[in-house]
Amino acid sequence: MASRPNLPDLAPAHHLAGVAASALCRSLGLPPEDREDFRQDLLVDLLTRLPAYDPAKGEFGAFARVCIRNAAALIAGKARRQRAARHPRSLDDAVPNTEGLTLGDTIAEADGYGAWCGQSTDAIGALERRLDLERAAGAIAPEDYPLCAALSEHTPHEFGEQKTMPRMRIYRRIREIRLRLLAAGIPSAA
Repeated sequence: MASRPNLPDLAPAHHLAGVAASALCRSLGLPPEDREDFRQDLLVDLLTRLPAYDPAKGEFGAFARVCIRNAAALIAGKARRQRAARHPRSLDDAVPNTEGLTLGDTIAEADGYGAWCGQSTDAIGALERRLDLERAAGAIAPEDYPLCAALSEHTPHEFGEQKTMPRMRIYRRIREIRLRLLAAGIPSAA
């Protein structure tokens, strides 16, 4: 069985990584919630460099301090480069060489935030569906509203199983509703 290598006491490294992570958060203007992520990144970097540690050349604390300081500098540099690479823009920014056109005006509704969230972006289609529903609601008799509500959750067979209405009456009323909708210009689906 292979012997485990003698690891130095890593407690000072935890403290050094915590201090460096706090300093990173302050210098980059990041929230304190990011401190633990930075601390973990610094410790992982130190652990990957641990095989290069030679106790004959110096104390582990000095080795850990140099590794953590260098890793923190690399993380800070990367964060600053990423921040500099961003082009903060507002949808209210004017587009050059246009008369009052903004960036928001150049984005189609189908490409906007609502589309990213899965919302319908067809405003005309939504308006037509709303008008169709209003016309359908006007064509259905008020006494059929409870039946329509029940059929939105159950099939006619399931609704008949509940014994709230005879099954033949359910199918007869569905047929009458379909005829009223057809007379109002709304074809029924199947």
